[in-house]
Amino acid sequence: MGLSGCGMLHPEDYPTDTAKLPKATSNPAKISKATFRHSWNLTVDHGTVYCKLNSAGDPILYFTAPNGTEYALNSVTGNGGRPNIEDIADGSVGPIRSFAFSVCDVK
Repeated sequence: MGLSGCGMLHPEDYPTDTAKLPKATSNPAKISKATFRHSWNLTVDHGTVYCKLNSAGDPILYFTAPNGTEYALNSVTGNGGRPNIEDIADGSVGPIRSFAFSVCDVK
């Protein structure tokens, strides 16, 4: 079976400067496009991630944009009034959500 190139991806299709995702050192934690690089899919270039526990002990994860708008990173009691982070995303926000959980681990 030969590969004629149909549907094949080339190395130039993959970024080589992807940063290793940071681990949170504070709660709240400031994040930016400069730190997340190709993993950053938000339409703003920086913001702050917060983690608080609700009355059931579940993590309330949210992102505050530079204009002060708070966006829910997860769907738990306590995030109900915030718009969803996908409202300001152009692609997956998985790396930012993963980072947000590390914010919860900061004591």
